[in-house]
Amino acid sequence: MSRRTLMRVGAGTAALGAVGSLAGCSAIQDLLPGGGGGLGDYTNWVYAPDTFESDAEGLNNSAVSYESMLSNEGELNDFTRLSILGTSYPTLGIDPEDVGMQVNLPEGRVITGSFDTEAVKTELTADRASTPTPGARNSGGSTGSTVYKSDSTYNDDYEIFVQEEPDESPDAIAVGNGTIVEGRRVSNFSNDSSEVAAPDVVEGIIDTGSEGNDRFVDENDTFATLTDTLNNGVSVNFELLANEIGSDDGGNENIPTADFKGVVASGRADSINGDTTQKQWVFVYDSEGDVNESDINEWIEANNTGDGSLANHDNISVNTDGNTATVTAEQPTFEYGGGLFW
Repeated sequence: MSRRTLMRVGAGTAALGAVGSLAGCSAIQDLLPGGGGGLGDYTNWVYAPDTFESDAEGLNNSAVSYESMLSNEGELNDFTRLSILGTSYPTLGIDPEDVGMQVNLPEGRVITGSFDTEAVKTELTADRASTPTPGARNSGGSTGSTVYKSDSTYNDDYEIFVQEEPDESPDAIAVGNGTIVEGRRVSNFSNDSSEVAAPDVVEGIIDTGSEGNDRFVDENDTFATLTDTLNNGVSVNFELLANEIGSDDGGNENIPTADFKGVVASGRADSINGDTTQKQWVFVYDSEGDVNESDINEWIEANNTGDGSLANHDNISVNTDGNTATVTAEQPTFEYGGGLFW
């Protein structure tokens, strides 16, 4: 996903399930959204990019609360509302209105919500036709049955399920107390590291969320600054670059598409407050001296008309603090949806 896509699409990866069929969560109930909605402490689930021995250096992921979005159902337009309700979890048998928090991760997805644990287990093990394996293209797997079987338990809180076929299941799903965790096998074809099996990926995600292992927010100051600045609304996208824009190995500067020289991380957060929706864009620079408010204003001017990311928005403001720049804007909730769809 390019930064232009990140800025214009906003919560698109969350809303359309662009990370595949994966879904997961911890049994820690205090991570569920509080009164009025919100994403809870989603950063507890984001692990370091190389946790599973891959060559990854950056992140580009998202989190969303369909439950919070739909609590404002009466303010949404029909297209947005029906698109949210059309989000599908065919393997799990849950509905989007039951999803309090979904965190999309490089090797999986994390979900908390009000769904029934035993019903999810029943759905996983139900007979169904042989279909392409979810995530197989990304995990090096093959097609096979999407019927799952119980494989093991973990931390006394989770029962782990793997696909009946093929023998080396490319996906694993752990179901806990009203929670689900799913992860993909990591092939590591591009380096000399060993393959990481799907159940091991699931256990690693659980360890991050419940034990604090490999939490990126504790290891990387840039990511901590980005997520501390982003609002905790109904959706959030977060991107950490491997190299700063404008550096020898980084992307090229392009102000109209929000590719600002010196930026090392960026994000977008949406908050629905009744009939008004606030959007927030955050840019983290390598140093305070790199922050250029003129570039930010030029981007706003270029995108405040036509089909730009800030078209038809009001109360646009810019704030700089240290090595961060934050843009906020408002639009009627009835018009909200540009952050949800490709």
